Amino acid sequence: MKTTIKVVILFLLIPCFVSSCGGDQYKKTTTPVRVEEVKIQDENAPLRYTATVNPYSQVSLDFQVRGYVIQILQVEGADGRMRDIQAGDFVTKDLPLAQIDPTDYLAKVVEAKAQVAEAKATQQKDTEAYRRAKILYAEQSMTAPEHDRAVKNFKVSNAQVLAAEANLVEAEQNLSYCTLTPPSDGALLSRDIEIGALVRPGSQGFVLADVAAVKVLFSVPDTVLGDVSLGEVMEVTTESIKDTIFLGRITEIAPAANTRTRVFNVEITIQNPENKLKPGMIASLNVFKGNTNPVYAVPLASIVRSVNSQNEYAVFTIKESKGKTRTERRDVKLGSIYGNRVAVLEGLNQGEKVITMGAQIVRDGQVVSIIH
Repeated sequence: MKTTIKVVILFLLIPCFVSSCGGDQYKKTTTPVRVEEVKIQDENAPLRYTATVNPYSQVSLDFQVRGYVIQILQVEGADGRMRDIQAGDFVTKDLPLAQIDPTDYLAKVVEAKAQVAEAKATQQKDTEAYRRAKILYAEQSMTAPEHDRAVKNFKVSNAQVLAAEANLVEAEQNLSYCTLTPPSDGALLSRDIEIGALVRPGSQGFVLADVAAVKVLFSVPDTVLGDVSLGEVMEVTTESIKDTIFLGRITEIAPAANTRTRVFNVEITIQNPENKLKPGMIASLNVFKGNTNPVYAVPLASIVRSVNSQNEYAVFTIKESKGKTRTERRDVKLGSIYGNRVAVLEGLNQGEKVITMGAQIVRDGQVVSIIH
């Protein structure tokens, strides 16, 4: 009898235990999200794009002979002390940036000069013998074999002089290669050598960029391609140089879209005489649309990957069902970017609400709660 009572009491206490001792963990909580109503983007607003500043051209300064680096150009640093030239420094044409040990190449020049002098002395002797042989042979005072030998020696000595002079030119050229100089003014993008380093022909010493003009590169989808044209003047700004507008012209539009991103690269050339624009800077510009078709725009944080394809996108909208707010995944077709917003060309209607915070953590059909 006592056993039966204990079982009944225990059975009656279970609900109390569950509800009072941690039973809340079994209650399903809703995910909080923020939403925003879909509105028409101002059709007169320009499309704003970010762009990258690149040098007009760049070249690798490579060594052409083998040797140990014994000197790198010294310049005054920001602390007033001398330091090796480095990336970011501006250099002028023919400035000696680095030098390798020229000892062996100087010796070869001296040797080549001695060979030229010796060859010319032999040439002078053989030339005089050749002239005398011509006269004597004409007077029949010299045999044909002797005459032929004089002619042969004359030709050989002339060839030896040419070979020795070519040798000297090569030796002097190699000596000049011991000093690495830029072919034009520009900014150094990198330095790849140190004092004592062994370099070989083809070893990169520096990368030099021509920044007298710069190229500003940005990309547009095919829907905007008709709104840019070669020769068009564009205004470019940067966050690093406030309140300054740089004017440039569109000098190149890619003939085909990038196979991965499906956008077209556009290039703007800007003159940069004061070297204000630096390679790698982030710039921005506006492209004015030629049509006035209204588009919807949503925050970039709303965009998620489509479950149908890795190359497609979706958003989560919300809908009321049986007194609960649930998510609904909606595939969309995206258009241009407006700052931190992106145009949605297909898949949404005005007045619908999309999730702007929490879109990355919810699932289709999930119950959510809206926070403000």
